[in-house]
Amino acid sequence: MMKTKNSFIYRLILFISAVAWGSTFLIMKETVKQVPLYYTLGIRFLPAGLIIMLIFIKKFGKNFNKKALLHGVIVGLILAVAYTLQSTGLTFTTPARNSFLNASYCVLTPFMAYFINKKKLKSHNVVSAVMCIIGVALVALSSSDDTMASNALLGDTLTLISAIFYALQLIFLKRYQKSDENENGDDGIVLLVVELVTVGLYMFILSFIVEFPTRGIQAYALNLEQILKIGYLMAVCTLGTQLAIIVSLDKTSENQASLILSLEAVFGTLISVIFGGEELTLLIVIGFVIIFIAELIAELKIDVFKPFRKLKE
Repeated sequence: MMKTKNSFIYRLILFISAVAWGSTFLIMKETVKQVPLYYTLGIRFLPAGLIIMLIFIKKFGKNFNKKALLHGVIVGLILAVAYTLQSTGLTFTTPARNSFLNASYCVLTPFMAYFINKKKLKSHNVVSAVMCIIGVALVALSSSDDTMASNALLGDTLTLISAIFYALQLIFLKRYQKSDENENGDDGIVLLVVELVTVGLYMFILSFIVEFPTRGIQAYALNLEQILKIGYLMAVCTLGTQLAIIVSLDKTSENQASLILSLEAVFGTLISVIFGGEELTLLIVIGFVIIFIAELIAELKIDVFKPFRKLKE
């Protein structure tokens, strides 16, 4: 009973993380109109990693080693590529399509985990993932903004590739992190710190190469409003959510985590509805219902094919 209760708490933490991630679409959209994109991402990740290291400095110093450093850099580079592809794709396609296509990693994760970690696919994982992505599609693609950005095909392609890297991040975090199933794994905090610092440094280097020559030093000066927005993105949407993921993955599967976290697209649209950016449509309501049913199937581990197998017998 206690194990089930604790598992619910960690799933709730992931759910709250999905809500926080959903808020990033609106804030990032406004922020990057004035602040260079990769510079913004660098500020989001590097300070978050350093703050977590300072909070857990004793634990970090005790468990830090070359293996954990290597694994953290690998996961960090995977996440950095994912954010780069998704953010670049967003400049070519609409936010609604970007959020939907990126959320497809909840479908990709169980299949990729099967091929990489040889984890057996279960019917409730597959069915709930497919239903979830259908629901997300109805919600995200029901956007009232029908204006397609230039070269949408390129943007959609980049976003789909980014979804592959987001799935890889969850899979490799689960593989490397120390848990009941992996007693010889790396400490989660060490992995998280190295991962976030790697992403932050990657983004700052990319900004210096790509953005600085065209935008100039003046683009890097932030006013109070920009500092508050990026501060929220760093503290809540990066530090808080990434810490929640690394802690929750010890108690939940990567398939379940990806399913819950994919709800960020739904909450992104819902937040836009609340603040007047989107209209609440019938498709959005239907999408929410489908996603809710998908969550029930995943949580209750319902074998939807069981009645059909009985009929064959």
